Amino acid sequence: MKKRTVLILTLCLLLQQLAAQEGTPAKTNIRVWNITEQTASVVPTVLDTSLFEFQNTDPMNRYSIANAYNGSLGSPLQSKIYFDRTEKNNFLFSRPYDAYFVALPEMLFFNTTVPYSNLEYFTAGSEANSDENFRGIFSINANKRFNFSGLYHYAGTRGLYNNQATKMTKIGLWATYSGKHYGATGVAMRQVFNNEENGGIKDEAYIRTDSLREFQTNTIPTNLDYAMSRYTNIYFYLNQKLHIANVEYQIDSTHSEFRPIATISHSIKYETAEKRYLSTQSDAAFYQNTFFDDTKTQDSAQVRSLYNTLAFSVNEGFSRWFPLSIAGYATHEYREYYHLDNTIPVRDYESNILIGAEMSKRQGKHLHFNANGELYTVGDRAGDFSLNGDVTTVFRLWNDTVSLFVEGLMKNTSASYFEETYSSNHFRWDNTFDRTLRTRFRARLGLNNSWLNASAGMGVENVSQLIYFDRNALPAQHDGNIQVLTGEAALNFNVWVFHLHNKAIYQRSSNNDILPLPDLSLYHNAFFAFKMFKKVLHTQLGADVYYNTAYYAPDYMPATGAFFLQSREKVGSFPVISAYAAFHLKTARLFFKYYHLNANWTKNYFSMPQYPIYPGRFKMGISWNLFD
Repeated sequence: MKKRTVLILTLCLLLQQLAAQEGTPAKTNIRVWNITEQTASVVPTVLDTSLFEFQNTDPMNRYSIANAYNGSLGSPLQSKIYFDRTEKNNFLFSRPYDAYFVALPEMLFFNTTVPYSNLEYFTAGSEANSDENFRGIFSINANKRFNFSGLYHYAGTRGLYNNQATKMTKIGLWATYSGKHYGATGVAMRQVFNNEENGGIKDEAYIRTDSLREFQTNTIPTNLDYAMSRYTNIYFYLNQKLHIANVEYQIDSTHSEFRPIATISHSIKYETAEKRYLSTQSDAAFYQNTFFDDTKTQDSAQVRSLYNTLAFSVNEGFSRWFPLSIAGYATHEYREYYHLDNTIPVRDYESNILIGAEMSKRQGKHLHFNANGELYTVGDRAGDFSLNGDVTTVFRLWNDTVSLFVEGLMKNTSASYFEETYSSNHFRWDNTFDRTLRTRFRARLGLNNSWLNASAGMGVENVSQLIYFDRNALPAQHDGNIQVLTGEAALNFNVWVFHLHNKAIYQRSSNNDILPLPDLSLYHNAFFAFKMFKKVLHTQLGADVYYNTAYYAPDYMPATGAFFLQSREKVGSFPVISAYAAFHLKTARLFFKYYHLNANWTKNYFSMPQYPIYPGRFKMGISWNLFD
């Protein structure tokens, strides 16, 4: 009944938009940007209103085209594409949630002449095991300088298999003030991720054997029955800027504005992150070790961080003769760590001073670049450093647009606290690791014209003293170097109403025993695109497919959320094919999709050993931008 109601409301929205097409929408002017964390420098961006690929709304598909995950929406995840993996903060147990976590540099900040909101709702499956994903963003300006915005995001599922339910809630409030002499940015964000842990299904034959595949998925036995993980992250951020020496900048013959030559800023950020693993019954049969309680488990690990940053910058754009920004900053970091050792609280502390410098060009159409260097000078991480930079240039070549992107990175980092020290009911370790040194280079060349959008790129990274989770799900360090080579190509073209979008990523690890990767990952989307109803309703009818070659995909450890090495079973080498219809009308986008329609043709649709993905199911979703 709920699915039918959503479908009816969606169709009513479509009809309402069609009926109102003759009306003239209110004139709007909206500016959108991200910020850098240290100096709150503005990084211009745009709203996502693209016509294509809207049917791929799952967070894992937005994160990467190939992923290892527990099989349900919102479950812990690791990208199978090495260069797509992220570390959004230094808390070890947060990494499985990076695909869903909103870090400060990813937040959208607004300045709008009319109230703006975006509402998204996606659902999949039947009433008994449906996925629900709702997100709402609201933004309003009190005047031309002060903006207030908010976010509410809920996603969850009961899961198709036993003990697979997830629930994700994100609530955020933020505000900006952009004055002639003073500016401020304030953010408050709370993000909570709950997922039941089933340890995977006990017998893969239920998926692989035809005679057993007739069983209902919720009758397949799982390794754990009463376990769950909870990751909570809360952060508060405030940046204040004092602009110095405003000068008048002539935009054109009739318009000018005042721009500051220099800015002094102070940022303060408080963040707390906690991972809990709870089991209300004995799970000793699943784990190799149980140290202090074989009837239940209540593990907890937490880090609290306080950052203070003072920065000075000479700003881009105050003069045509100074088209870049130069900034220097110093940060004091204080962290407090907490975990349990046989129910006894363990607390440790860490204090560091970091200095950094940045040079960037983010305005203009043809050339953007950013170069940043940081060095820890005092404290537990003294000697750690990072150097990174990227350049993007766009130029015309005859009737085509050509783009070039180049990125470089060198980073020397100490092990995080919990990589070296941790105690819990099932796991404990006490390590002393050397620093990990990463050097990376990537380049990508793109070509765009009226019928073709193509790009090709390559990347190489060398990692010395890599820290990983071994086959016992314990942190370990590789004594030596590992190289990762990748090549990627994207080819999107259209002929009349036919479109074909393709992406291919090739990877090669020099040590597959320590860093296994699939050789090839593919995404293809073939569809017909045309307009209906007086050419105002953009319509797409098509099918897409995801595929990666078989390899020793990671295993997953529920108690720590770690993805660790295994060598007993290769996973992959099966396509996931879906058919869909998508529509775009004015400010509304919607889709209907049947996911994994080939599930009955294959017998090995596992993301990781013992973790199957969803078989065939119906999905639909809508996103609506409102300007009033």
